[in-house]
Amino acid sequence: MPLLTDQQQRHSIDVGLALAAYCVVWVGSGQRCCWPLKPDPMGGRVMGMREQLEAAQRGSSVVCVGRDSFESEGELGFIIAVNADLVLLLCVSNQIRLDGFAVVRICDISGLEAPHAHDQFVEEALRLRGEAVPDAPEVDITSIGSALRAAGKLHSVLAVHREEVESEVCHVGAVVSVSRESIGLLEIGPDADWDEEPTTYALSEITRIDFGGGYEEALALVGGHPPAARHLRPVS
Repeated sequence: MPLLTDQQQRHSIDVGLALAAYCVVWVGSGQRCCWPLKPDPMGGRVMGMREQLEAAQRGSSVVCVGRDSFESEGELGFIIAVNADLVLLLCVSNQIRLDGFAVVRICDISGLEAPHAHDQFVEEALRLRGEAVPDAPEVDITSIGSALRAAGKLHSVLAVHREEVESEVCHVGAVVSVSRESIGLLEIGPDADWDEEPTTYALSEITRIDFGGGYEEALALVGGHPPAARHLRPVS
């Protein structure tokens, strides 16, 4: 199956209008919403960001997470869980709707705005739409492997990103195996057609995991259960 770009695999949105209003706050000539890391002489770059993420989690407010190496716009959402190396984010779409979860590496986060400049607006819009922040999913973010294993049990379709290897590509499918070094992913295309055989990817290359979002759920709805479920052992 040919590799699919993020644009093919994710929502089609008007980034210029939506993010200018809700996620990227322009100040003067192009300053973005996500402020740079605060210095941390004791723990270094990652420890400084981890502490900021933990504070944002305790504050339960809308935040904007920047990952400048991979994404030109910040990610709007709520911090659900923070571990040594990973963070679990409840995503808010540019249409101001809850849109699943993302697991990202703390080392890739370049900036954090907490709370977001328009957090009260976002929270009120979600409230009026009847969209409440759900309970934290039972996803172990101790490592990429544990996160994939847990998310794969909860959702039949998820998205895996290897942005350091292929920045414009994501892989969407069902987790059929997780070992100490790799994942077996049975991929599903944008027409909800399943591959016949799973593809193996190294865990060390995975920079982001998305699950529970509208697009993944739509593919699962149309594509049905993965055919691998009939002849492969479920992920454990």
